[in-house]
Amino acid sequence: EQAVRIETGAYGIDAVHSQVGFEVKHLGISTFRGSFGGFAGTINVGENGIEAIDGTIEIASIKVPEEQLTGHLLSPDFFDAEANPEGENYKVTGDLTLRGTTNPVVLDVEVEGAGIGMDGSSVLSLKADGIVNRNDYGISWGAALDSGAAVVAEKVRIVLTVEAVKAAA
Repeated sequence: EQAVRIETGAYGIDAVHSQVGFEVKHLGISTFRGSFGGFAGTINVGENGIEAIDGTIEIASIKVPEEQLTGHLLSPDFFDAEANPEGENYKVTGDLTLRGTTNPVVLDVEVEGAGIGMDGSSVLSLKADGIVNRNDYGISWGAALDSGAAVVAEKVRIVLTVEAVKAAA
């Protein structure tokens, strides 16, 4: 398989064609999914490929199917969105900040493609995922069923699909 040629420069994340999501086990048996609607970021590409990814996620933009659950996730039990309004920056080197706590994180990143968009701009597509332990960020709310299964698992999968457009020179 031939490597994708990526034009060097700074690329801005296209929020319309990108998604920031998460997955967490619920009741020990099913996978619950949610996403965030407000995010921004840049991807810097040098001669040797992707050098850095910087991004910010607006915690209050969380999207889940039920309003009461949204309120609980924004509360101090989980994201504490009032005190910590953004997911802060993360870099290819692996720093993730939530609720004012920064920890290293490893995301498997794959370049899905690169090319020219409809307006002639260079476009880059990435997908990334990795697992973090929510307790490492002070998100330790928990309850257990009589069976001992956790209502909400400690491990959370971060799932990103990103399309970015190169900034004009």
